[in-house]
Amino acid sequence: MRNTLIYVFVLAFLFSCKNDDKVKEVTIPSDPTLEQLNKLVETKPNDAKILYERAKYFYNNEKYKDAIKDMKRVMKIDSVNPVYYHTLANIYLDDADSRYAINTMEKVVSLYPERIPSLLKLSEFYFIVKNYDKSLSTINSILYLSPDNPEAYFMLGVNFKEMNQLAKAKNSFLTVVENNPEHIDAWLQLGKLAEEQKDSTAETYYKNAILIDKNNVEAMHYLAFYYQNNGELQKALDTYKKIVLIDPSYTASYLNSGIIYLKQDSLQKAFDNFNIMVNVDKSNPKGYYFRGLTHYLGGNSEAARPDFEQALKLNPEYEEAKQMLGKME
Repeated sequence: MRNTLIYVFVLAFLFSCKNDDKVKEVTIPSDPTLEQLNKLVETKPNDAKILYERAKYFYNNEKYKDAIKDMKRVMKIDSVNPVYYHTLANIYLDDADSRYAINTMEKVVSLYPERIPSLLKLSEFYFIVKNYDKSLSTINSILYLSPDNPEAYFMLGVNFKEMNQLAKAKNSFLTVVENNPEHIDAWLQLGKLAEEQKDSTAETYYKNAILIDKNNVEAMHYLAFYYQNNGELQKALDTYKKIVLIDPSYTASYLNSGIIYLKQDSLQKAFDNFNIMVNVDKSNPKGYYFRGLTHYLGGNSEAARPDFEQALKLNPEYEEAKQMLGKME
């Protein structure tokens, strides 16, 4: 019986091929960069630098297993280069293997116990896995070697913040900007802490970050959102407009501007912003939801429905979209 079924299947396959004018061939697109790297590796299989370049190429293209294989070969050839350890640790972490990532950083620190960049990365990895005690212990080692190191104080601040020791976190970030006034991330952290504590100095902290880099859209977004949350809506709108002039693809500015216009009953302006958002990022369900909501509030349920449906296609758990479709039944 089994042989008969196979025979029938083969006959059917041959018949289908015979009736096709031309059998379509599956072509796999070539990758010139990878092909060139492969040739170089074949030519010089024990050249650590060439293998390292291919590993980085795999890593940048999210082919983590291939990248790890190449990095292991690299480190058999050269087991003392700290940069290689850092790269391998990054690959492990992005491949969701934090244990091997930390083991790799611990090994390089054992080789170079006074190498501050390695100690900083190790403290960061401990922080990522929420091992705050080890992260703090590593930071103390850095401060012993470099008492005013701003990056060490920054790591100290983010640890204290996660541990909800906010006064210590603030003091750490203040120490960062005292030692390095151009440390944008520290100014932003100070702003967020101040904002959480309803402290108006948040605005100054955010502005300090923007003074360092007037095109830093992240800092501008924090400032705009601060204005939005504190009722200074025109300032918020003006700042969001500046952001999209710098980066037209920054969809959060269109989203928040649209929400402000909705609250002001400026439906056309709200629609314009949500419509731009949808056109810039067709994969974001919020753009469709809010554009649909604007249609609905304007009395155009027929146009609203497909937007709510598309929002649900992109995010089946989008409760607000479900509720609006329920209202329209």
